[in-house]
Amino acid sequence: MQPYELRDPIHHRIGFDEFERRVIDHPFFQRLRFISQLSFLQTYAYPGAMHTRFTHSLGAMHVAGRLFGKMIEGSTLITSRLSADELEQLRRRVRLAGLLHDIGHGPFSHESESVFPLFADLPLDKTWWNLPTLSVGLSRRAKHEDYSVLLIQTLAEQGILDRELAQDVSSLIHEGVKPSVWFDEIEKKVSTLQHILKLLISGEADCDRMDYRLRDSYYCGVAYGNFDIDWLISSFSVAKHENGLILTIAENGMRAFESFLLARYHMFDQVYFHKTKAGFIYYLEQAIKTGEIPLKIPTDPYAYASMRDGAVIEMMFEAAKNPTHYWSEHLIHRLPARRVLRLNESKAEDRDTLETLKGICEKNAIRYFVHRAGKELTSLDGKDQTMFVEKKALEGKKYIPVFQYSDLLQKYNEHLHIMDFFVYREDAEKFEKIKTTLSDTSEVE
Repeated sequence: MQPYELRDPIHHRIGFDEFERRVIDHPFFQRLRFISQLSFLQTYAYPGAMHTRFTHSLGAMHVAGRLFGKMIEGSTLITSRLSADELEQLRRRVRLAGLLHDIGHGPFSHESESVFPLFADLPLDKTWWNLPTLSVGLSRRAKHEDYSVLLIQTLAEQGILDRELAQDVSSLIHEGVKPSVWFDEIEKKVSTLQHILKLLISGEADCDRMDYRLRDSYYCGVAYGNFDIDWLISSFSVAKHENGLILTIAENGMRAFESFLLARYHMFDQVYFHKTKAGFIYYLEQAIKTGEIPLKIPTDPYAYASMRDGAVIEMMFEAAKNPTHYWSEHLIHRLPARRVLRLNESKAEDRDTLETLKGICEKNAIRYFVHRAGKELTSLDGKDQTMFVEKKALEGKKYIPVFQYSDLLQKYNEHLHIMDFFVYREDAEKFEKIKTTLSDTSEVE
């Protein structure tokens, strides 16, 4: 039993040790108490969704530990080649990666990333990074994962984390970071192990998704995100296949895995892409771009770590006092735009409808905007070789790529690329009259 424990409505009990407590108690991590998990969904759509990145990250650490334990359980492919100390060091890295994977989120989580600085402007230790990532990063905007690495790097500079440990944790979180020399030595003993561990943190069924799907569903008061996490975790294992290790799922665990994927699909469709959130995200972006809200994301790790949701909320309240600040006033007083239609960008007829709507609005001086959002149900496809189903056969075991095994996955492996067409609330009545006139004319014809 671990010396520290907290109660959690999703996992019931989450344990952690003295070292992990030092990280949890650090101001960088404690800041996540003040970063909402679902940003505007909490404020405007699901009032029960009061949970934060703090509780989600603790849950992700817990699930990461469970996944690691199941992976090495009875796996002589790993345990026979590594010492007890090496296994403990790997467990430490996996749990910390689960704990710190979201530490770099800005105010309102993903919603502030549209105003992040360039990746090249962050004071990152370039020796940790792969050269291709650095060259591409010269021109792209920074992401919260980049800030996660920056804050973890700063924890190493403060002596909270050993430098090799910090680099390895970052390599499990961010695809652009190389593992340390220590991890390279582990790879010589167990080839492709680092890739397998990365899948536990950022894969098709990782600690992040397993926790937030259940947690978001619980706090939003919806059933869409439920799945059997215990059965799913118990179905995972590792096996040797061709030139390295692969992550496998038992044949009798596939229904739990398919339920997990469908839960993701329905949560995005019904919760994360909620129309009210979409409209207010646009308002916030405009309030920042027009200067109503003086939000600037710093590159200094300490200044960044002082940024919380509350600071931006106070900016919104202050800006809303000025009657000329349209976006802030509408945000604070919860005055949403009117969504006319939700369209699917992948359908030609919907793209044509979008152009028709734009034409109607532009012809009649009706103000509008389009909010786009996209997500894949899964990145698994016929070419993917990251997860396999372990199928029993007369000659032994066969390893079949998940996509090939699951008919349901082939059917529902679609891209959710939506386009929400909004008109300003002040122009909604005018739009409805014009739309009615066009409908009547169409009927006469």
